Amino acid sequence: MLYSNYFSSFTKDNGPPNLNPDQFRRLMNIIYLEGVITGIRRIKDKEKTQPFKYDILIFKHDNVLTDLTGNLNPRELLREMYMLSRN
Repeated sequence: MLYSNYFSSFTKDNGPPNLNPDQFRRLMNIIYLEGVITGIRRIKDKEKTQPFKYDILIFKHDNVLTDLTGNLNPRELLREMYMLSRN
């Protein structure tokens, strides 16, 4: 939950980010996907009979997350989102 934790601490320190609707939607999708991936991993950890059952599902969600973030670190991603919001 790298991005979610960063966005949370940023919001606590600076207030909600001033993003346009598209970038705000992107931010919310990133937070949602990290939550989904974390939830699936918790379920996977409890699965003893088929340990690889959820790997493809995690992989698919990770790919979508990578598409949204571009593998940027959270600070650079938020900076990019601000720049895209100004245009």
